[in-house]
Amino acid sequence: MIAQRWHWLKSRFTADVGIAAVFIAAFSTYFSWLAIQRLQTFHSEYDLGEHQQVLWNTLHGYWFYYTSTGMPLHHFSQHADPLLILIAPLYLLHKGPETILILQATIVALGGIPVFLLAREKLNSRVFGMTLLLLYLLFPGTEIITVSDFHPPVLAMSFLMAAFYFLEKKRDSWFVVFIVLAMAAKEQIPLVVFFMGVYAIIRHRKWMLGLTTMILSAAWFWADMYWLIPMYSVTHEQLFLHFYADFGSTPLEIVTRVLARPQLVVASLWQPEKIDFLIKLFAPFGFLPLIGFPILLIGTPAFAINLLSSNPAMFTADRGHYIADYIPWLVWGTLFGAYFLQKIARKITTSFIPIEVWQAKGERLFVSGLSVILLVVGLSWQMNYGLTPLSVSQPQWHSTERYDISQALVRQIPDDAVISAQIPLYAFISTRHTAYVFPYVAESDYIFLDVTALTTPLHPNDFRAAVRKLLADGQFGVWRADDGFIVLKRGEPNTTLPDAFFDFARETDPQPEIPLDVQFGDALRLVGADVLDNPLWAETQVRLYWRALKPIDEPLRLYPFFINPNGETIEDTSLRPMATQLWYPPEQWKAGETVVSETLPWPLGNEWSLAVGVLRGENWSDWSRRLPVAAAAGLRRFDAGTWVRAASFARQGRKLVPIAAADADLHPPNIAQFNFDNKMELRGYAAEHSGDTLNVTLFWRASAAMARDYTVFVHLLDANGAVVAQHDGQPTWQLPMPTSTWQPGETLRDNHPITLPADLPPGEYQLRVGVYFWQTLERLPILANGVPVGDSVDLGVVRLP
Repeated sequence: MIAQRWHWLKSRFTADVGIAAVFIAAFSTYFSWLAIQRLQTFHSEYDLGEHQQVLWNTLHGYWFYYTSTGMPLHHFSQHADPLLILIAPLYLLHKGPETILILQATIVALGGIPVFLLAREKLNSRVFGMTLLLLYLLFPGTEIITVSDFHPPVLAMSFLMAAFYFLEKKRDSWFVVFIVLAMAAKEQIPLVVFFMGVYAIIRHRKWMLGLTTMILSAAWFWADMYWLIPMYSVTHEQLFLHFYADFGSTPLEIVTRVLARPQLVVASLWQPEKIDFLIKLFAPFGFLPLIGFPILLIGTPAFAINLLSSNPAMFTADRGHYIADYIPWLVWGTLFGAYFLQKIARKITTSFIPIEVWQAKGERLFVSGLSVILLVVGLSWQMNYGLTPLSVSQPQWHSTERYDISQALVRQIPDDAVISAQIPLYAFISTRHTAYVFPYVAESDYIFLDVTALTTPLHPNDFRAAVRKLLADGQFGVWRADDGFIVLKRGEPNTTLPDAFFDFARETDPQPEIPLDVQFGDALRLVGADVLDNPLWAETQVRLYWRALKPIDEPLRLYPFFINPNGETIEDTSLRPMATQLWYPPEQWKAGETVVSETLPWPLGNEWSLAVGVLRGENWSDWSRRLPVAAAAGLRRFDAGTWVRAASFARQGRKLVPIAAADADLHPPNIAQFNFDNKMELRGYAAEHSGDTLNVTLFWRASAAMARDYTVFVHLLDANGAVVAQHDGQPTWQLPMPTSTWQPGETLRDNHPITLPADLPPGEYQLRVGVYFWQTLERLPILANGVPVGDSVDLGVVRLP
């Protein structure tokens, strides 16, 4: 018997099985680590901490009980996921959020097993089995849901894939086991299971299994939506039905209106963000799920629930867990799409070649070619949108000593204490009977905060005000504080933050990626900057390195801001202030120390510049309140020398690329020499025709400092002297270069793209250039030997084909 079993195992453990096992194990290991890194760098969100408290309380006899919102609530008031009962015992092995993060990554990875097995059998190809497994593991959505905290529906994704596998294999008992596990994960899953019952009848003629599945799932859904959730809800209603207010207020009303009024559905779906979302769902699978449409229909409830919602998180491809609802049907749709294509290819080719040739060579070549195409597509999407080291979007979550400091503080808090913590810290303290999310405090004994992390639901200003109020009221005092972390304790008399608390803003070994040397007044120097970009979400933040030259005796506001190529402000720190400015402002700095300030992440657009100033008070529009820029090595100063443009960037695809400043070695191909009012000298020009544009480059030399920002015009004149095309704008070369920023003796280039009329006939045209002040339209005179000789110059003739 043992020998027979060993032979059976050996016959099934082929090379492709071993490779598949390696891929699955690698995914589980890497994404367990990545999810833990996200946790340890304080990027976790509310759901992780809440699920953990529910699990811990369930394990200790307080079934599905949580307190995060300031009052004791039952978890079923939000979601019906009794699956958590099976997960709770794992906290006997390890009491910490790492437990469920590793569990989630492991189950997601194991979801690849039925994918691999059914794919290689359905297409009779081990290559395609491996291909579909890789498409599943490399799909950015699979990776995003794995690291985005913990959510039972993510587990249901793998259960549904296993259920479908066993349905196809006619293993009815295992099919039932996995649909029950899936339905126990969230209240809407029974709707998908209902469609699986329909599929069992239509596809496999399994009337008994199909009808039983449909009845069970319908009853389960009714019990969740009309009994379980309303019973525990504070309002006795389903919490999230307001996302579908356009369709109704009850599940039955919503379904009825969706079926009866398709125009509402079309209007809801026909939105750019939803169309873009669908493209990002189907494109990584080569759009094959659309060919496998009958299988895709099983996921109709999942698509409807998410796409008809008014909550943008439910139709966003690059963040959140909602995409888990789609993945089984995208994967199985891809398999059957490939299967249908194979049948079509067989029918076409066997019309002119023998069936034996197709079976011997043609089928293998077709499947191999299709596999290569799918792998190229999947890898391309992974490189642009995935989270593995292959991707340009790989997150930079690397645990630091701040995590160790946070855990040392947590260990000092008694396990039975009632505690409140802000969301990024909540998962570290929620393994207790009562724990709140700050600002809920109630009867808390301790409050655990991190001033450098996101302060949601409070604005950073309100967050600081709330802490100050707690200290001023006398109920809480500073018990521990280190490197930006604060632990307040009820009854503690101390209200002063220790010096070690401010270490979060200090840098002992500054090594900025962009070295700078900008002095503001006589007390502050900007010594560098780092650009921290998230290419997946196209959000950017900047870390600035400051040095106090002497003790600062007045309140100062650090004022980094971002501008577009037109000089318009995109973002500043008015609405999203920096933690350093709030908690460790310049007037508290020690002379000689380097202090770091970080802006909050924000989408800045495709091209932007980092600008920096320093302000007395809050009104940036009052130039007199800004500190003068005393020195700015290699940088342009703006607004009478009160701020500098420190660096500029453009987003090229998924990358953020620095825009280099214009070089100083300028040699115009066409020499000229014209003096504009002893302020600026035109030294030459270049003209290049490309398509419907004539690019004119002017070469300037600054003769004197200019207080005004002048506008340059370039006219194109025909033989009669009529202007046929023109360009007016301030001097620009890759970046705007206002004349008020020019330094005497500086040479620079200035680009003016002239758009040519479509009906402009070929021939010779004259270039004419002038300079004027835009507010008065007064032109600068052209001087010859100190005498005005005109207000514009003719540079030369250009021939247009």
